[in-house]
Amino acid sequence: MGRFSKRFLVGASLAVLAFSAPCLVLAAPQPVEEQRAMISLPSGPLDKSLVDLGVQGHVKIFFQTQLVAGRRAPAVHGQMTPREALDLLLAGSGIEVQRARPGVLVLRPSRLPVADQRPAISLKLPPQTVDPRPVAADDNVTELEEVVVGSHIRGVKDGPSPVIVLGRDDIDRGGYATVADALTSLPQAFGGTTADDVTMVGSDPTNTNSAFSTAVNLRGLGPDATLVLVNGRRLAGAGLMGDFADVSMIPLSAIARIEVLTDGASALYGSDAVGGVVNLVMRDRYDGAETRMRLGGSTHGDLGQYQVAQTFGKSWSSGSVLVSAEVQRRNSLASARRDYTASTDLRALGGTDHRLYYSQPGTVLTVDPVTYALTPSYAIPAGQDGTQLTPSDFTAGQNLFNYRQGTDILPTQERGSIYFAASQAVGAHVTLNAEARYSDRRYSTLGYAPMTIMTVSTKNPYFVSPNGATSNYIAYSLANETGGTKTAGEVQSRSLTLGAKIDLPADWRLDAYVLHAEELGSFRASGMLNSTFLNEALGNTADNPATAYSAARDGYFNPYIGTGSNNAAVLAFITQGYQLTQTVGRLDTASLAADGPLWRLPADAVRLAVGAQMRTEGLKYSGSTWSSGLLPTPITLRRGERTVGSVYAEVRVPLFGEEYRRPGFERLELSAAVRTEHYEGGTESTVPKFGAVWSPIPDWTLKGTYGRSFRAPSLGELTDAQKATPVNLTVNGANVLTLLLYGGNPDLRPETATSWSTGLEYAPAAHPKIRIAATLFDTKFRNRIGQPAINNLSTVLTASDLAPFRQFISPASNAADLALVQSHLQLATSAAASLYQPQAYGAIADARYVNTGTFEVRGLDLTGSYRLTAFNDPVVLSGNLSWLMSYSRRVTSAAQKTELAGMAENPADLRARVSASWIHGPFTSTLSLNHTGDLYTSAGARLASQTTADLQLQYASRAKDGLLHGLNLALTVQNLFDNDPPFYDLPQGVGFDAANYDVTGRVVALQLTKAW
Repeated sequence: MGRFSKRFLVGASLAVLAFSAPCLVLAAPQPVEEQRAMISLPSGPLDKSLVDLGVQGHVKIFFQTQLVAGRRAPAVHGQMTPREALDLLLAGSGIEVQRARPGVLVLRPSRLPVADQRPAISLKLPPQTVDPRPVAADDNVTELEEVVVGSHIRGVKDGPSPVIVLGRDDIDRGGYATVADALTSLPQAFGGTTADDVTMVGSDPTNTNSAFSTAVNLRGLGPDATLVLVNGRRLAGAGLMGDFADVSMIPLSAIARIEVLTDGASALYGSDAVGGVVNLVMRDRYDGAETRMRLGGSTHGDLGQYQVAQTFGKSWSSGSVLVSAEVQRRNSLASARRDYTASTDLRALGGTDHRLYYSQPGTVLTVDPVTYALTPSYAIPAGQDGTQLTPSDFTAGQNLFNYRQGTDILPTQERGSIYFAASQAVGAHVTLNAEARYSDRRYSTLGYAPMTIMTVSTKNPYFVSPNGATSNYIAYSLANETGGTKTAGEVQSRSLTLGAKIDLPADWRLDAYVLHAEELGSFRASGMLNSTFLNEALGNTADNPATAYSAARDGYFNPYIGTGSNNAAVLAFITQGYQLTQTVGRLDTASLAADGPLWRLPADAVRLAVGAQMRTEGLKYSGSTWSSGLLPTPITLRRGERTVGSVYAEVRVPLFGEEYRRPGFERLELSAAVRTEHYEGGTESTVPKFGAVWSPIPDWTLKGTYGRSFRAPSLGELTDAQKATPVNLTVNGANVLTLLLYGGNPDLRPETATSWSTGLEYAPAAHPKIRIAATLFDTKFRNRIGQPAINNLSTVLTASDLAPFRQFISPASNAADLALVQSHLQLATSAAASLYQPQAYGAIADARYVNTGTFEVRGLDLTGSYRLTAFNDPVVLSGNLSWLMSYSRRVTSAAQKTELAGMAENPADLRARVSASWIHGPFTSTLSLNHTGDLYTSAGARLASQTTADLQLQYASRAKDGLLHGLNLALTVQNLFDNDPPFYDLPQGVGFDAANYDVTGRVVALQLTKAW
């Protein structure tokens, strides 16, 4: 998208929002609490009914916790105003309602007079019988829309950091099947790393997601730079490196809301909170039972999916218990089911031919006398069985094969989860709580078929040479004979938390908990080639009595087949190879926090939060591989553990507010936070954050934050085994045999970041249906941990900015160089070390993890919502737009800055989602539009933008009893018009950009929810 177009679009959006707001105000002057809506509340605890009423009626309700504790509420159903529904809930309760301001209601004991309008605020209130305060900080009230993420201080309703909240209704209206689906729909999230689709395509640059997990990557800064919390607590690390949180393990049915802080927050939460923080708030109080069932699939006849969930809950005056179980499955998607993934030959779609000469019929390779590289020279003819070939039957050139034949583009995923939460008050000041979560996810998929370059000699009875040599190299694929490599695995996620909340004097509260969490993963790829067995089957080695196979008895492998297949016994013998890996991520945490008021200013109380945490992180990686030899070879064991201690403090100072105003200062609140984390081994990071909220005039609020964040090196990056392997690289047209070093680095330093944000919000008190916000953000990420040599392998020996990662050597004439090569070859596998003589190497490339490079992200977020009435029915409009003005990277400090915003395989510079919901009686219709801006390839070619539509039709039964009572049916259609992604000639051989577009097509799902 051109610079002018972007500025025009964003400017126009701001102008429309700004100029339409006054018109919208005139169009809907009626207070929200007096507007009729469909209210459906089952009987149950009063506090829960108040929560549900606040959501359904779009009002804010304040109340003291002890005022409603233990009270029951009757069922309320029908078309009515929130105020009428509130009167029914509170009938005979001795509780009255005070209208603090439009859209804000406060509950108080009925012995207090109720003021219908907010009085003017003054420093000294004259004696009177009416309590003039709509709500005071020391009233210990609960706000139903309270956002927890972004502060450790209770009751912070509207802090300086930008926060996006997906409530339960938002999730249901979106028709999402998983937590991952809900999060990746946000324009601020980038789906190009650590997700099952990009893993299958092969475009995930992290290469650490063998279990097909899904992580959150805010702003495209990396899944390891987004901190994910569950109820404000960390998860154990997932993946091969243990450096991200797997949100695919969280049951959607147990989610109450999702909070997304799109700002750096290490001063509050510690390491990893660079791009932002995601807090998954789980359900904890529920009375009765709820059943959820979802059935869906693609209209292409694939991707069948189902979900069944059951929740039971019981609450009483002093506590509650909740259990939620969920089973979810999604079938695989074969590459052949989509035109743009069916073949690696993309010429028909306007791309290039990515087929390989690993094929059947095979391709004979010869050695180039100049570069010593193997080059395709002869094609084995098709249409023959490989037993009657003559040298003249070969044709010059090569055979090409679609290596995606028989593969999947999405794996089968099946997960079972159970969540338990309980709380119990012990006396008047102590509440004990416990949470337990267990998930088991299993996956399976078909990957690339075995491909190899084999040496065939006169010892093979089918041998025939097109060039008269006594042996030939043949590039061969087993796709037609064995199909794709079979991959399957299992991931278990376990978590147990025990805690206590203790009410202290002077409205202080102590919150303590201990947590144990684990992420256990196992991965097995079977049907792989064993080179030792292949050589025996080719006749290169004599029959081995240690194996059950005999070439003379069972047959030789015939690599000259043009049509047909080798016999099953031969294929079974040579494809006994496998790879097995197991990972264990572990987290143990003890936390102690306290918050409360320090002293009271005229506007409100100054509040402080302090805390200390101790956590122990562990990572273990083990396994075995059987790609050669008679017995499997153990994978180098990787084990790491460290203890992290931290202390933090946060203060909020309200200088002006509801109770103390001055011209130009309707509200002014300052905040500051600092956190120190000390890592076992000596690493330490101390980072601050500052914030301000200022309302110069009513309804308009300016917000700003500035802070520093950090990401500590993961245990995998520190402890990954040192390895070496030979690669052939080109320098000035000449081949240079290079020894590539890779692995962990125990001397890594933390990555550091500086971020700021500036926001403007418009939220008129007289018309609380309107809310518009714009936020400018900027994050500079330094000392990024990476592997520049691997990421730029083709230029590592030539690029000037990569000079620190290469060393040219002459081991044939220099004894020191020879000793260096020999020492590094001890890190290579025996097969790799024996490929070349040590004297043949000409360079060493260091691809081990290092601190290098920078990232900078700058952009603008626009969010807004508006509720209006059309034909006497409520209509809700909402929107979320994210524009990346800059997304730039320096591979090293000496490198030139590369702008990547809007480039293919990187975050799109413009993403947006807008929705409209129309509520007519028991029916709700929601239409959502998802927009991804145009992209550009590295060659300058433009990929067209894409806009897809989602539609949901929802029915909420109004029956007061019987089977229809509490019934909700929803039909969701995602990608309503079945739009294909714009074509992109991805080097991995598919015709779309998996980082920015979805491969599924139109998906239809029917969901039933029944409250019992």
